[in-house]
Amino acid sequence: MPSKSTKNSPSRRAVRGRTSTRPHSGKIEPKEDLFDKAFRLSPHPIGITELDTGRCLEINDACLQIYGFQRHEVIGKTTLMLGIWPDPQERARLIDRLRSKGSIRNAEVSMRMKNKDLRHFLISTDLITLNGKRCLLTIGSDITERKQAEGALRELNELLEQRVAERTAALCTVQARQQLLLQSTPMVLYARRTTGDFSTTFISENVVEQLGYSPHDFVEHSDFWVTRLHPDDRSQVLANLSTVLEQERHVYEYRFRHRDGRYRWLHDEVRILHDQAGAPVELIGFQIDISRRKRAEEELRRHQTKLEELTKKLLMAQELERQRIARDLHDDVTQRLASLAVDAGSLERLCQSKPDLLPHCRSVREAAERLADDVHGFSYRLHPSSLEHLGLEAAIQDHSHEFAQRTALAVRYVARNVPKAMPIDIATCLYRVTQESLQNVLKHAEASTVVVRLLGTSHGVGVCIYDDGKGFEEKEARSRGLGLLSMEERIRLAEGTFHIRTRPGDGTEVHAWVPLPDVRQEVAP
Repeated sequence: MPSKSTKNSPSRRAVRGRTSTRPHSGKIEPKEDLFDKAFRLSPHPIGITELDTGRCLEINDACLQIYGFQRHEVIGKTTLMLGIWPDPQERARLIDRLRSKGSIRNAEVSMRMKNKDLRHFLISTDLITLNGKRCLLTIGSDITERKQAEGALRELNELLEQRVAERTAALCTVQARQQLLLQSTPMVLYARRTTGDFSTTFISENVVEQLGYSPHDFVEHSDFWVTRLHPDDRSQVLANLSTVLEQERHVYEYRFRHRDGRYRWLHDEVRILHDQAGAPVELIGFQIDISRRKRAEEELRRHQTKLEELTKKLLMAQELERQRIARDLHDDVTQRLASLAVDAGSLERLCQSKPDLLPHCRSVREAAERLADDVHGFSYRLHPSSLEHLGLEAAIQDHSHEFAQRTALAVRYVARNVPKAMPIDIATCLYRVTQESLQNVLKHAEASTVVVRLLGTSHGVGVCIYDDGKGFEEKEARSRGLGLLSMEERIRLAEGTFHIRTRPGDGTEVHAWVPLPDVRQEVAP
């Protein structure tokens, strides 16, 4: 941090240069002190350079920290010598704009740091006169993280669109495209009292652009800021400010009424300024309009809710289709195959006197019987009748037994404290997770033993499927198409928890837990 400001510091001279046209008594105005403090304490990079040469005259600590330079490396050097402009022509274009307009507001530029990293800034520049020379006063706001967030949000939006398209299938097509762009406005610098109503003692001119009010409105009326806080936010905002005296710094968000009557969301960062004795003097901070971000977050929440609704409909449609297919197989195909087996048996008896035909008749009968059994088993796996009639415990027990017979794997089934009655959607959810997990064991685990545990608690019901197979790296398991996404989505929509534990050579455990309806807000054990 720089040493104490003096009357000859470049930042103070720059402020005095900008205000020299105003008549004054020769004394340093308190506002100049404030600008000097704001220059030094600002978390945003600020610099003063000569217009013609580009030579740096002063720079604050925030700028040095961001760019990675030492002060002696910068002072007296030009920006081109420092190599911070990836494209020197971009600086030339900005200078041309500045010469014609006198100032630049909210210009987006890219700068190269000392370590050669590229970062992005919003800069505002004014022409000032310092010691008879035309100089540039430039203040910037690092928007690199915002740009990265915009990219991440775009990727998230694309993922959401993809998931909606995949999961809604024949139900509907949802076009959910949005622009979640976080656009920063220039920061508004301010100072407030540390006691009472935290009235504003100074606020920068760009508050007009942000909130529609003049700095005079804030400074002349002690309750101006407090009375325009959103009623639902006011008490919390004041409580937060009270803690700044202990915490030295605070970051918070709140709503503030614009001059047009609408509320704007503000991101506010405030620090406490002490005098030489360590006593608190002022609250110094800055605020940024984040209304666009808040609207984007709300829109994202709406899309997530809509996606969940569509996914629930899709899962419901899948279960109904399973039921229909299972019913058709059981009532139609299985019966026909059974009749075919009976007819083949009759034909077998008629062919007793024809030894050459008898083996063929027997083969047809046996094939029809096996096929009937297979179709019956398949229809049961599609939609087990025991799930509705006997409950989850019986359905999983039956499936575990059938799986053991069909695969010759050793399956141990354990059930404890399972509620006899539960909503069919919860029972179906846990049954499908068990069914999918056992199928994964058969296809991928190379296991010899499987343990299926179904456990009930006062909060909900959980299932755990363990196998002693070869295991996987968890990332590998998720990339191999083991149906984990489908299982996770089912459990999430049921407001439950899902996780998998696996490691090469140590087998695999799949855990799923779903709360019962009257304890949806409880925490899973």
